[in-house]
Amino acid sequence: MARSDWKRPALEPLAPGRRRIRMTVSYHGKHYSGWQRQANATSVALVLEETVKQMINEDVEVIGSGRTDSGVHALGQVCHMDIKNQKIKAEKFSLALNRLLPPDIRILESSEVDDSFHARFTTMARMYRYYFKQERDMTAFDDQLVAKIKEFPSLELLNGYAKNVQGTHDFTTFTASGDLCPSKWRDIYESYWDIETDRWGKPLLTYTICGNAFLYKMVRSLVGSMMEFAQKGKTVQDFSDILEAKDRSLAGRTASACGLYLYRISYDEQEYAWFEEQEHE
Repeated sequence: MARSDWKRPALEPLAPGRRRIRMTVSYHGKHYSGWQRQANATSVALVLEETVKQMINEDVEVIGSGRTDSGVHALGQVCHMDIKNQKIKAEKFSLALNRLLPPDIRILESSEVDDSFHARFTTMARMYRYYFKQERDMTAFDDQLVAKIKEFPSLELLNGYAKNVQGTHDFTTFTASGDLCPSKWRDIYESYWDIETDRWGKPLLTYTICGNAFLYKMVRSLVGSMMEFAQKGKTVQDFSDILEAKDRSLAGRTASACGLYLYRISYDEQEYAWFEEQEHE
């Protein structure tokens, strides 16, 4: 869809006497109920807000680029907070907060931005990656960080499926029940599988997907479905037909949360401008 159809709200000016701090965060999702604050569970945003209060004695709202579900990890979640404190340099927040936060949440960088930046509403692209290892290659350090599989399916077949995901599609088939978005259309800029090597020299089957936004459990549904379909020998045309059917009952299994990472957030309007020109010329 054209960027003009994203229907994002207008940005509000920064309140007088406040400054905006942008942070890039990594976290081990196994220990949290997801990013978003919840009433009866521990979330990453809640821990960050409580730690900021401990540091500067202010109640703040930490706004992320998007939600991650329970058990999903992040290497490059981006968030911001508006604070009254004028004394602490923006770049010092990462070091100071890391001294107070649990070790499974790390602030990778912090900087000061103006009100033209909003962690959620100025996002141009979100990239997720999913990791599989073969059962025989799993180490004691992979538990809850990599998904396990007996054998890797055909990489050629997986990439045949993945190519169909690229472009602008209605992803109803791969949207879990409970999704409240009125439109199931999403722009997907990148979608591909690859074999990489982990730090122990063992092969990793990786799936990379980047788009303007994602639906509830959409990435995990795509990953699980592609893996299941490859094992069953479904053709690339079969996958294309299932996507276009917009029928949730045709999807395969949903992959576990442990292998999924929010990998990178882009705020660069030019990075995927080619897609806008190509798809909507």
